[in-house]
Parts: sequence; structure tokens; C-alpha cells
Amino acid sequence: MRTSRSHGFTLIEMLVTLAIFAVLLMIAVPSMRPFLQSQSVKNASMDINSTVALARSEAIKRNAIVDVTANSATDWSQGWVVSQTTPAATIRKQPALGNIVIAPTNGQSFSFDGNGRMTSTGATFTIKPLNKTGSQPLCLTVTVGATGRVESTKVTCT
Repeated sequence: MRTSRSHGFTLIEMLVTLAIFAVLLMIAVPSMRPFLQSQSVKNASMDINSTVALARSEAIKRNAIVDVTANSATDWSQGWVVSQTTPAATIRKQPALGNIVIAPTNGQSFSFDGNGRMTSTGATFTIKPLNKTGSQPLCLTVTVGATGRVESTKVTCT
């Protein structure tokens, strides 16, 4: 007499596997939060860098003043707009960025002239996570020089 072997797995085996997976997930998820916050800060820094490059290149291309203006005077993470002053034209709108704060030191806007130089002395931003977790969350100071050069520096979060 031949007995047929069953293929697959039992309900008990599946439940044990799911329980082990759930425990591993509970261990891994909290340690991912500081990593995700650091990535958000780095992404915001790169967004500012690309915006500065765009505004500068558009100012040179159009031989006109191009402004970068925040949607909020105190927090650039609410988004910003790159626009030409005269004739008025919106070049790019940056949507709001979540889970971070971008605090400007020099105000709500900066501009580039037709030669690609800033019309002001520069701009400085401090980028930090909205809800800091971990022992040392990543915070950056992004400085835009008068020539349009962008420099990011790690700073202590406060």
C-alpha cells in the first residue's frame, strides 16, 4: 500500500513563522526611525542645492533677476517658489517637505541677478528633524554663498 505524502506546510508552522517575523519586525522598526529622519534631512539639503542651481542657471539664461521665495517666513519646509521677477513667471514650485524643519537665518527669500550672483550677501538654513529621535539626530546648516555655491555642515541639534 502506498501512502501519499502531503505537500506544503501546516497551520501551526505558518503561525510560528508569522510570530517570529512579527518579533523581528518589532525589533527592526524602532531602529529605522533615526535613519529615516537623517535621510529626510539629507534630501531637504539636496532639494535646496538643486533649487539654488536652478535659480542661478535660469537667472543667467534669462538675463533677469530670479527669486527663490518661501511659502512661510519662518519654515522653508512648507515649500518655496522659484520665479522670475520681470516679466512675472513661475519657474518651479517646491512642495512642502514632511517631518523636518528648515529654519532660515536670513529671511524669506533670496535672488540671483542676470550674472548668476546673489543680490544679497547669501542665505543660511538650519535643517533638523521635526520629532527628533535617537541619541544624535542629524542636523545640517546649509549656506548659500554670494556666488551660488552651496555648502552643508553637520551641526548639533538643539
